[in-house]
Amino acid sequence: MKNSRILYLVFLFFLAQAALAQKIDYDLETMIKKLPRPATVEAFNPLFHLPPVNQDTSNACWSFATISFLESEMHRLGLPSVKLSVMFPFFHAYVEKAREFIRTEGKSRFAAGDLFTGVTEIIKQYGIVPEQAYTGLLDGRTTHNHKQLEDELKDLMNDVKKLELWDEEFVLQKVRKILYKHLGVPPQSFEYEGRMYTPKSFLAERVILPWDDYILVTSFMHAPFDTFVKLDVPDNWAHYETYFNVPLDVFFNGLKNALRKGYSAAFDSDTGEPGRMGEYDIAFIPEFDLPAKYIDQKAREFRFQNGSTTDDHLMHMVGYTRHKGQDWFLVKDSWRTAWLGEHPGYYFFHGDYIRLKALAYLVHKDAVPEITKRIKKP
Repeated sequence: MKNSRILYLVFLFFLAQAALAQKIDYDLETMIKKLPRPATVEAFNPLFHLPPVNQDTSNACWSFATISFLESEMHRLGLPSVKLSVMFPFFHAYVEKAREFIRTEGKSRFAAGDLFTGVTEIIKQYGIVPEQAYTGLLDGRTTHNHKQLEDELKDLMNDVKKLELWDEEFVLQKVRKILYKHLGVPPQSFEYEGRMYTPKSFLAERVILPWDDYILVTSFMHAPFDTFVKLDVPDNWAHYETYFNVPLDVFFNGLKNALRKGYSAAFDSDTGEPGRMGEYDIAFIPEFDLPAKYIDQKAREFRFQNGSTTDDHLMHMVGYTRHKGQDWFLVKDSWRTAWLGEHPGYYFFHGDYIRLKALAYLVHKDAVPEITKRIKKP
């Protein structure tokens, strides 16, 4: 009798949960229908970017987003357009994570996730290649599935830690073998448009970007404003303290003004919110989640500190428009939910979502003079 009562209560609980979920979905759909928003990608007057690519079953959004940003930067600076390899920095970042894992005897984070620096710093170290020279797709595959790759690397590093195998050369050889198996071998030399290159010569001769002129911008109260700080998230495995921290209004207006002036930006955001709905190509903050008037620096900080804002996903921002008095951002997104709606590969982000949930962005320093002037000279 007691067990039957427990089962009945459990049933009621799940029934209530299902009813609540249905109500939330209905409320969201009702809000979306009433929310004035741009109707098309073209309404944003998009900045140059290469077509969206679906990352499918991989955790390489950081590489998809940052590579897309670099491709747009090449065009903005008058360089010939090149589709760059997403998997080349992904491969070498894994090697460097393994190296740090061994150096710290298992204390450093080893996982597929990373940040903008997982591309920019790796390119500085290893160079870069075009997509056609290294796709990371084997056996005729056209999309990525890294589940087995991640499982094998995780098992390897668990064994390394358990057995205390801190022999760097031995372990990196094992890591590379797994990466070769699933992604192929990155080229040491390759032909492109009738010429032979190495990854470093391709960087020096074709991907000629002003690497020291890019700035990472964030906005949190737990660190001093107008200083460079560490973005304290697990994927910052290298512990970079290169994020310039500014008040929220400066953060948001700087991003908005950059896009208005023709500069795109890669950005890092939490995406696990009820108002991010791929079937509607939209990301917004519903009133039942947090009314717009309460979206401020304190609300942003509170959600970061309690863990409800995390660095889920990196994307590329390629447009901005003011629509009926509200800010909207066009986002090129590699995550598979971006292919559910009418505009495959894109989301329309409401400004409130950016203010509350965007952790940081990467942009050329000339795009944000109102921010760079706050940097204290040594």
